[in-house]
Amino acid sequence: MSRNSNILDGTGSGSFLKVNEGGYIQVQNSNIPPIDDRDLQILYREFLTLNGDGSTTSMLVDGSTTSQLFYIGGISENDIYITSLSIAIQGDTINLGDDFAGSGAALANGCRLYYEDQNGEINIGTNLTTNFEFVRLCQGNPGFGDGTNSFKLLNIAAGAKGVKEADGYIPVLDFPEVFGFNYGLRLQRGTTNRLVLEVNDNLNTATGPLPSNAGFNIIAYGFQRKPD
Repeated sequence: MSRNSNILDGTGSGSFLKVNEGGYIQVQNSNIPPIDDRDLQILYREFLTLNGDGSTTSMLVDGSTTSQLFYIGGISENDIYITSLSIAIQGDTINLGDDFAGSGAALANGCRLYYEDQNGEINIGTNLTTNFEFVRLCQGNPGFGDGTNSFKLLNIAAGAKGVKEADGYIPVLDFPEVFGFNYGLRLQRGTTNRLVLEVNDNLNTATGPLPSNAGFNIIAYGFQRKPD
């Protein structure tokens, strides 16, 4: 036999919890965090590194013969929620169109950004061959400048003697905004989940087409969530 129950406000206001016609509980967002002695969240900021080594942040490597993987992976203690990626691409005479990092041409094969979990690989961005493709992946975020300087930062890296200062692009991939993940992309604790940028061209400035003041790296931002 079923029984009707009510949930009453414990502060003595006499208010009951309400459920609307769609079966949803009516709640109200608060701009202040709940009172909780547990510290369940930790700020997270980490570069994607070569083979997840934690130190090699520059993506200017030769991936033309063997693909080179830059990634961050799950850890044993906490879940990681990645809310955004900050992508930095710089180079001499860099432009938005058919160019990557000031090479003056699109990459032959391009980079691939993907997520890997127990179900396999899920592509986020493929055939990333130009600066424009990275900006497009991030849906033009952040948008600034105009004309030939649209989305471009000027003189972001000082040039060595005889080397021109580099300009660059810093597109930001916002996972909640672009993909609708409320808390970002999850790397589950105790798993081999990982977020990967795959380099499939020769980006080595000594042997490839990129200028000597080129640069390319990605930083992930978000938080770690401790288990209750």
